[in-house]
Order: sequence, then structure tokens, then C-alpha cells
Amino acid sequence: MKKILWLGLVLLILTPFSSALAKTTWHMHLNYPAGNFHSQGAQRFADKVKAATGGELEIVLHPGSSLGFKGPELLRAVADGQLSIAEIPTGMVEGDAPILALTAQPFISTNAFEQRLLYQLAKPVYKKTLQRFKQMTLYTSVWPFSGIYTQRPITKLSDLKGLKMRVYDGTGLAFGKATGVAARKMPFSEVYPAMKAGLLDSMYTSSVSGVDAKSWEVLKYFTRINILGPVNMVNVNLDAWNKLSPKVQEQVLEVAAAMEDEMWNLAGDMDRSSLKTLAENGLKVLDVDKNFRAELNKVGADLRETWFKKAGADAAAVLKQYNQITGRK
Repeated sequence: MKKILWLGLVLLILTPFSSALAKTTWHMHLNYPAGNFHSQGAQRFADKVKAATGGELEIVLHPGSSLGFKGPELLRAVADGQLSIAEIPTGMVEGDAPILALTAQPFISTNAFEQRLLYQLAKPVYKKTLQRFKQMTLYTSVWPFSGIYTQRPITKLSDLKGLKMRVYDGTGLAFGKATGVAARKMPFSEVYPAMKAGLLDSMYTSSVSGVDAKSWEVLKYFTRINILGPVNMVNVNLDAWNKLSPKVQEQVLEVAAAMEDEMWNLAGDMDRSSLKTLAENGLKVLDVDKNFRAELNKVGADLRETWFKKAGADAAAVLKQYNQITGRK
């Protein structure tokens, strides 16, 4: 009887320590401020994962790139295990994996539905590529399509020449070179000071980011050229993933699948509300007429042709399938 009581006491003492040892914590890099809708989505994901796994997996968020990593470094940071999990914009890591920038090519799609179709077609190629970098995607999200913020109205291609524009990826740099824009790639946190210092007079980003930055304080126009709808991957290091039990993995994947649907559906709502906020604060929102659109499409076609030569056969095969479904050339 004494042995039974002693064993019960030992188990009672050890149970909290065993539970503590079983618990896993991932620290998640986020690119955007805590108030951004992508970061808020990541918080909902983390909360749901914790609830679904009964606290076996906890994801601690670090918004605003507070862990010190920049966009182009993220693929390798997750591969090397410096980060267990990170939000990775596809267009920012093409230096390491060009194929991942397929969903960041200019004017390849015109709305979120087409962009999701493109991503779904590219998904098997993305998965194969990410395995080489020892990671997998849990869920993706998308930004509203990017336009350009300027001091003066932009109504034709020649109006772009001479602008000093902040861009965030290789596509932006290539677009700048093709149109006479002095494009500079820099973190979003550096844009406002650069505007104030006169180093920039324009930027290329979404309606949501324009609201985040209170762009109306330094710029006057937002022209909806809809160059691309950037896709973000939430990637996890495979070593970290494989340490989870099969049950926890299944629970995380179930939450992630629902989160992907939620985030893609949310982008359209965020775009509409952000456009309204821009206008309410005095920033003029301009649409593109058919002549300007034709000029932009020509630039996009030329840039894509160059990029696909670099990206290889897998990218070309995905584009061919996409064009067959959408009826594009």
C-alpha cells in the first residue's frame, strides 16, 4: 500500500514536468507590424493551433521583422534552422530560388481568383523546391494587387520616367529598369524617412500598405496598375516539423488549411476598405485606362519572357497550364 501511495506521489510530482517537456514553442518571424492583417491572421493561426493541440504547440509571434531578418534572408534562415517558422514573401527570395517568384511576375494575373489559380498550379513545384531548403508551407496568404503612390498623376507609361520609387522585390526592380523609374528595394520601415529626406518620391505597394504607412501624409495619388498580388508563405523548418507527433502535425495542418482559405478571402475585403480609407484621407485613387493598360501589358510580357528563361522548364510548364485554363496567350 505504501509503495502504491509513493508511486502515485512521484507521478503527481513528475506530471507537470513531463507536460512541460512535451510542450513545443516556435518563434515566428513576421514581416509586418502587429496591426497588419497578415500579422493578425498569423495571431489567429497561432491561437487556433494552441487550442487544437491542447497547448502541445505554441507559436510566439515576432511582428515587424523584430527578430532581425530581412526578406531575402528568410528562405535560408528557415533552412538553416535559425527560424523554426517564418512568413516568407515569394517574390523576395528569388535570389535563392527563382521559381518561387512565379506568383510575383508582373501582370500575369489580374485578380485574386486568377492569382490563387496560379498558386495552386505552382504548388507542386513550390513544394519540391522548398524541400531542397528543408522546409514546407503550412499556409499562404495574398496581398491586394500593388499599385503606385506618387506626387503627380500617372496616366501613361512615359509619366513613370524619372520617378524615385521604393519597391520590395526583383519584379519591382525589373519594372523600374524597363520604364525609366529609379527603383530602390528597401524595407517598408525605411520608406517614410526616405520620403521625408527626398530620397524617394513614390512607392509601389498595395492599398493596405498605403494605409499602414499613412501615405496621404507624403503622397497624393494611388494609381491602380495592379502589377501583382504578392503571395506570402508561412514556412516551417522540416526538422522542427518532424519533432512534432503525428497527431499534432495533423491538427496543425487542419488549422492551416482553414487559415489559407480565410486569408485569401480576406484580401478582397481589405483592399476595398483600404481604398475607401485612402480616399477619405484625401489621396486620389486612379484607375488605368485601356491605352495605359496596353502599355503596361507590353512591359509585363517582355519582363516575363526574360524571367521565364531564368526560372526554367518547371515555371514554363506551369504558365502553359495557367494560360490554357484562363485563355491567355
